[in-house]
Amino acid sequence: MKLLSTNKSNTKVKKSIKYMTLWKNLNDIDYASLSLLPNNKICGGAKSGGCLNICLKGSGFAKVFKSVNISRQAKTDFLLNDRIGFISQLDKELNNYNKNCIKNNRKGFVRLNTISDYPFYKTGLMEKYPNLIFVDYTKIAKRLTEKLPSNYHLVFSFSGRDQYSNQVRIALKTNYPISVVFYDEFPKTFLGREVIDGDKSDLNNVLHYNKIIALKYKEVNKQDFEEHKDNGFIVFNNQLDHYNKKFLN
Repeated sequence: MKLLSTNKSNTKVKKSIKYMTLWKNLNDIDYASLSLLPNNKICGGAKSGGCLNICLKGSGFAKVFKSVNISRQAKTDFLLNDRIGFISQLDKELNNYNKNCIKNNRKGFVRLNTISDYPFYKTGLMEKYPNLIFVDYTKIAKRLTEKLPSNYHLVFSFSGRDQYSNQVRIALKTNYPISVVFYDEFPKTFLGREVIDGDKSDLNNVLHYNKIIALKYKEVNKQDFEEHKDNGFIVFNNQLDHYNKKFLN
């Protein structure tokens, strides 16, 4: 079972590469990603953040081809049932990917949590491959306060749920970028920070320190949206003042 996808086989990452404006001295890049199927075991902040039921696991090709999530589920089962074997396989693929990047004079980027939130930074793999740059989104604010590998960059994911409020307050005390899923037109500022369009590049987003990374809501399932639209994961323009007062006062 192959775990990693490269920019040649992942539409989302191919789009991201076009907008590498914040990264300096890059002649050429490559991007590898790992897609697991989200659940509460590999997405520690999903329950309090309210994102699991309207997750992107059902968008894109997964909306059309059942095989996409079948493959993601198989990888997830592999990780949960045989962690040592999974990490060993991931190590081998990262090693090959790293060698290929060096051979072709490309800077290698890796996103191990494309739609999950597993603590891969605790495996030692990031330190093992210092030439690679690892990027992720997380709903676990504690990670922003930990000593992370120097080649690991994070974006914190916002939710307005009351049970998630402490996570947001912790994140706001750091300079890490904070991503917010907006339903309407992006505001100019939110939570005291400038808002920038984050749909162009995951790679650029991780360097937008002290910024709000605006992501447009992508409907996965109409029924799930109606059932969970008020759970705080999606921000509507009529909620902006409420959240600003809630987190800035």
